[in-house]
Amino acid sequence: MKVRTLCACLLLLGSAGAWAASPSAALGMLVDSTDAQAAHDGLRVLGATPGSVADQIGLRPGDVLVDVNGVALANLGADANGRALAAATLNATIAGLPASTPLRLRVLRGGATLTLNAPVLADAASSSTTIASSSNTASDPPGAGGCGRISTFDVAPRGQHLYRARILLLDGSTPGPTGTPSFRVTAGTHKLLVAEDIPTREMGVGPIASLRSRRDTSKTLTVTVKANTTALLAARLNTEKAADFADGGYWDPVVWREIPENCR
Repeated sequence: MKVRTLCACLLLLGSAGAWAASPSAALGMLVDSTDAQAAHDGLRVLGATPGSVADQIGLRPGDVLVDVNGVALANLGADANGRALAAATLNATIAGLPASTPLRLRVLRGGATLTLNAPVLADAASSSTTIASSSNTASDPPGAGGCGRISTFDVAPRGQHLYRARILLLDGSTPGPTGTPSFRVTAGTHKLLVAEDIPTREMGVGPIASLRSRRDTSKTLTVTVKANTTALLAARLNTEKAADFADGGYWDPVVWREIPENCR
């Protein structure tokens, strides 16, 4: 039997020796993110760190994670490097949870669907949450070489008026492949041309929709990406300027979170 040793991603939330600030809030699990096929029905759990929250709430090898806090993990396809997008989605979703929000994991086990709840400490959501390979993924400072990622996964908290963004140009070129929400880049500074996908209902109805369709409201953003770090991009609605279409004052592109994550 062929053993896959490079297929697993280690999810660590507040785990000692990882990148989080709260060791007592540890949630540790090993999941299979080999490719889109491996995660077609969700992320398969390969194991849980003994004594971790994942272990205590009863996650077992063979469980399949199908969603986290209502965000689906099944049938998401693969990123540009062939890895299952479900793993990065899980990572970004947990990183984006507001403080004190409990984790709610829905899993398939033996043909039945179970919901497992894991409380999160108040500072857990603000700490770094990481899905990474078991190799060393410590972040290097900007300019030290290496690579990172820029991601438009739409998991930003709506309570902060953050919505989906689209990268039109990355350093002057159209990023690809089309539909990919995560792009591998060299560590350092990159110039983006960004468009917003803010729902019209968040700004009002009537003439607003037609005004938006007549204007190019894309904006540039300069991002400094650290090595082995994913920069999460979103469109921020400026609620006090929701009707300002003259110069696109109603929104701004922002990096709302950085997540240590092995880009190799």
